[in-house]
Amino acid sequence: MKDRQQYLNVKSSYVKIIFIAMVVFILISMGLTIALYRFYGNYIDGKFYFTNRIIFGVNTGILGALLIALVVLLPIVSLASKKMASPLVEMKRVAIAMSEGDFSIRAKGNYSGEMGQLAVTLNQLAAELSDTISSLTIEGNLLKQILNSMGDGLLGFDLNQQGNLRNRTFEKMFNIENSIEELQNEVRDVIYKVSLSAIENNKTEIATCLFQEKTILITGSPICSEDNSIVGTVLLFHDVTEAIRLEQTRRDYVANVSHELRSPLTSVKGLIIPLKEGMVKDEEKKNHFYEIIYNEVERLNLLVNDLFELSRLQTRNNPFEMQTVDVLNILYDQQDKFEMLSKEKSIRTLVKNSESPIYAKGNIDRIDQVLTILIDNALKFAEKNSTITICAKKELSKVIISVHNTGSFIKKEELALVFDRFYKVDKAHKDEGAGLGLSIAKEVITRMNGNIYARSDGVNETTFIFELESEG
Repeated sequence: MKDRQQYLNVKSSYVKIIFIAMVVFILISMGLTIALYRFYGNYIDGKFYFTNRIIFGVNTGILGALLIALVVLLPIVSLASKKMASPLVEMKRVAIAMSEGDFSIRAKGNYSGEMGQLAVTLNQLAAELSDTISSLTIEGNLLKQILNSMGDGLLGFDLNQQGNLRNRTFEKMFNIENSIEELQNEVRDVIYKVSLSAIENNKTEIATCLFQEKTILITGSPICSEDNSIVGTVLLFHDVTEAIRLEQTRRDYVANVSHELRSPLTSVKGLIIPLKEGMVKDEEKKNHFYEIIYNEVERLNLLVNDLFELSRLQTRNNPFEMQTVDVLNILYDQQDKFEMLSKEKSIRTLVKNSESPIYAKGNIDRIDQVLTILIDNALKFAEKNSTITICAKKELSKVIISVHNTGSFIKKEELALVFDRFYKVDKAHKDEGAGLGLSIAKEVITRMNGNIYARSDGVNETTFIFELESEG
């Protein structure tokens, strides 16, 4: 029934006009017949009895014929309307589906004449549009994946400086979710300035901005259409914080190495010249000069060895030979090794005993090397009559080893810097090493899959702690 109503309600159908005309003609005929008979019925009956009967019979025949024609023609008209409207309704359905983005629906191609050609053309159009949109969707998804996989942030603008494109890296870099209006005013101003400069000068513009302690390099380039007119800009954002830090570290490293090498060489040169020119006659003074020269050369040798060791640890990727290590035995060996030096400095070195053995996964020689560096460092800075406590304990899957000393402290802001190369907490002490020992310790512990850090109360106590994987 629903389909029937659809076909009968075609507004532009000539069938509908003919059908309405027929119904109107029948109704008018019936109305005229009834009206004439009402007014002239009696007169006609009297004067024109036979004529009236004839006319009445003719009218009745005509009316009956029309009624019969109406009954007969109604299904014929309905079928004709359905047949004529069917292709149009079918193609209307396809067109509506296409307008809604569904290109899978096709019209029947078995219609004759122009309707059939129109249906075939419409089906071809739907197929081509489906292929084109599918290709564009694939390319769009591929482009989106490429943009989101970029290591640099990307942001696109049109000529009105409205953002029309950005990737996930940009959002993560600046911690935004919806719009660049969420950015700080300073950062947003730099971005707009680079974009506008690229449009005005028609060339790539470069600038930097600071965002949450990060240095971001911004590169903006104009986007041109086929006729070489500018239609917008694209900006790339590269985090150069680490590169700047590494460059500064390299400069500091070269400067520190130069300084540490120059100091002993200058001392040696200053003592050799008077000895060479015979200015020192006293044998005792000569021996004193030779002793100083020997100490400076030894200091220089230690510096070179530390530099070589640190470089070797940082450039080699070969893992250490790992085994199960009895940590307490190493601690007691360290106590014996530094016993004489501790007594000379009036410092007590104490190993905190444990009720049960403690085993760690590591390299025994490297653990011994790290403890030597930490205990030697504690002896340099601990005051007389203080105590150095060496302790090991097991917590869950880790073994925690610590070297604690009293008589010295490290400022809170310096705790994270003590493991940097050449960094010295007390820069007034010129004879306390080159500042490479803790850097070497950090590299060694890292290579053993461990972690090392420092704590201090900021008053009188300092503790260096490193963690290794527990064994057993």
